[in-house]
Amino acid sequence: FDEMNNTIVASVPPICRVHHRTTPPNSSGSKKNQQEAVNSSKSSSISGCESIIRFLTLPRQAGVVLLLEFLNSFRILGLRFVLFNYVTNEYGISDTYAGKLLGIKGMVDVIFGLVGSILVDLIGVRKVSIVALTVAIIGRSLLAFGRTNTTLIAALLFFSPCGEAMLSMGLYRVALKKLTTPLTRPLAFAVSYAASNLSGALADVAIDRMRSLVKDLEIDRNLLVLSGVYTPIRQFIVSCT
Repeated sequence: FDEMNNTIVASVPPICRVHHRTTPPNSSGSKKNQQEAVNSSKSSSISGCESIIRFLTLPRQAGVVLLLEFLNSFRILGLRFVLFNYVTNEYGISDTYAGKLLGIKGMVDVIFGLVGSILVDLIGVRKVSIVALTVAIIGRSLLAFGRTNTTLIAALLFFSPCGEAMLSMGLYRVALKKLTTPLTRPLAFAVSYAASNLSGALADVAIDRMRSLVKDLEIDRNLLVLSGVYTPIRQFIVSCT
């Protein structure tokens, strides 16, 4: 039997043979792995009440960031729900032209979003958010009070991407990450996503209620910039400016 086993082993190609090698344990690597395992076990052993307590002990800037994200998500998602109908009905453009215009806007949003992510690393979250919010207010004002094709193009293709695209790229979550610790960050991000989704749901409800309850509002022609008829959708966009 020994000679038969030796013959079988010799006939097997070297690539198919299994070699059992023992490597000496790496003491530094094993210590690092043990420390990471201890840290993960500590973080997983924290109860929900303790996590909420730690979240409530965060600085008040975290609450301000969550509030800003809620309001920003409300105005951005609310506009997305009615933007196509708004530009076709209020500005009197065709569906084909509106589709082309919004398609170009989507591509410009991607470009400004990438630029904004680079600017966050260069100059910080605070400065980028202030500049982006200022530009977004200008663009939303042009969209809400404008009546011409020129103001529509300026709002959709320059001011809106430059402002709202930067604000919707996760800017506030970057700020939230800097204000939290590894133990409180999961709950803070969960509240952030919940606030964003809640704002979208409330914006949808607000639009439906304004369509059914609010009537058209006509402003006197003496007010040159603000004069005209304000439909419920236009009133909603004005309120979100």
